[in-house]
Amino acid sequence: KMGQTKLWFLAGLLGLCTWPEPGKGSLPFHMNSVIQVVEVLESHHLDGHLNLTVTELARGLGCCDSEFYQLLLGEAPAVPPDLPFLSQEQRSFLMRVLKHKVQASSTEQGVVLLPDGTTVAVSPLVAGIEAGLKGRREMPLPPEALEPLLVTTEPLNQTHPGLPLTIDALYAVTIAKALGVAFLLSQVLMGPNGCWDSVSEPQNFTLLGRPSNLTDAFINGALDGVILGAHLAGQGMPVAPLSPLLREYYAGDGLAGDGQARSNFRRQNFVQLTEAGQLEEQVVRSLQLLRALPWMAPLLSGVGDGDLLAAASRAVQELTGAYLGRCLFLSPHQGQKAFWSHRGQTTQQELPSGMLWHKKCPDPNCKGNGICLLLSFCLLLPCCSFVVGSDGYMYQGRGWHWVGAHTRGYNSKGYGVSFIGDYMDTLPEAFALMLVRDNFLPCAVKGAKLQANYTVHGHRQMVHTACPGNILYREIQTWQGFKVRPLPHAPQHSLSTRGHSANGAVGV
Repeated sequence: KMGQTKLWFLAGLLGLCTWPEPGKGSLPFHMNSVIQVVEVLESHHLDGHLNLTVTELARGLGCCDSEFYQLLLGEAPAVPPDLPFLSQEQRSFLMRVLKHKVQASSTEQGVVLLPDGTTVAVSPLVAGIEAGLKGRREMPLPPEALEPLLVTTEPLNQTHPGLPLTIDALYAVTIAKALGVAFLLSQVLMGPNGCWDSVSEPQNFTLLGRPSNLTDAFINGALDGVILGAHLAGQGMPVAPLSPLLREYYAGDGLAGDGQARSNFRRQNFVQLTEAGQLEEQVVRSLQLLRALPWMAPLLSGVGDGDLLAAASRAVQELTGAYLGRCLFLSPHQGQKAFWSHRGQTTQQELPSGMLWHKKCPDPNCKGNGICLLLSFCLLLPCCSFVVGSDGYMYQGRGWHWVGAHTRGYNSKGYGVSFIGDYMDTLPEAFALMLVRDNFLPCAVKGAKLQANYTVHGHRQMVHTACPGNILYREIQTWQGFKVRPLPHAPQHSLSTRGHSANGAVGV
């Protein structure tokens, strides 16, 4: 029976790696393809065959070319009728990826899959980079954008009544305008996420719900645009090679070697850059500028500044709650990385619980190895309540509501949380520890998933095992809620004896 179970599991796992064949001659809609095309464009810009930067070319091809963007970023340049140094598939890819659009079939166009498993829209990313290269300029709003009363009631203008109100181009062209329009004019405000037809050769991204123009992928691209634009503005370089920048941020060690200046930390990094009041102000400014444009007049006629302020306030609150809050520690792409099927019986977990355990996987090199991560998730997620990835996210296994299979004899008494890695001699990365200690646990109490007087245990306290590793066990002994407990006299088997060489759990 065990052999049959292993054979079925292996067959199911191999099935995850089999994807439909993409169309012949099409580049996969992956960030790697974007970087490859950017490298070609940059090489021809440097040798004089292309008299445009990559972002200028993108705007000339129809990315961010409306009057709103031209006011903030300048006129979109003319582009050569053909780009002979690009192959036909590269030209086709570039034209499709630069224009964000949600089609009637709920297919989202202009998005790419990232190495971290999330999906981003390219157009707000390009707009943010262009704004950063232009020095993140702030521009005064034209008088026709303002209602007469606003000059005397605007809080910032009360201190300096002679100064014009300004709009920050970086926020306006990435997130502020799109956020304001969604909450002022759209029925569906934000979301949803979606799924790719293939992870190895992505071509079509289908949304998993009623679509809005402010999809999860658009928000991801907008946040990245702000982060990369602010980084470039801080460098003070009007022209910078983008391919190494994109590679560092999306697939490397982070901007300037900072391991947390990467795409999988976009939410935390955006929050560090942006105060809620600052974003709300820029949403209002963006809507005021839109209102002054003739082509928006029919849509915004009769919309006063009070309406704009109310829409901006609600928009920022909703964005913060849905995408930027402290308790949003779970991976935003559960459906694409958490692949497993469970044929056993599951039992509902009684809430709230007083204890939590962690598991660990022995391979510390999973961080840069997609197959290793996939195998670890597939093996651990069906058993553990949660898994802490080395990519800055937590992944839900059995979750809060179903009894796990992590610690024999104690599964119904607490939750099992696994760290991926071998921690006999080293600690997990600091951000992974903070994720569990400073976010996961307080938020679990706040959400009534754990009792306020919860107990922290290491797996070795519950069963005979070396887990969670000597150094990590020493670390969790310093955590709030940790309690000493004698080992049971009779040895018990840990969960990982079922087809996984890693045993153990770390208790919190």
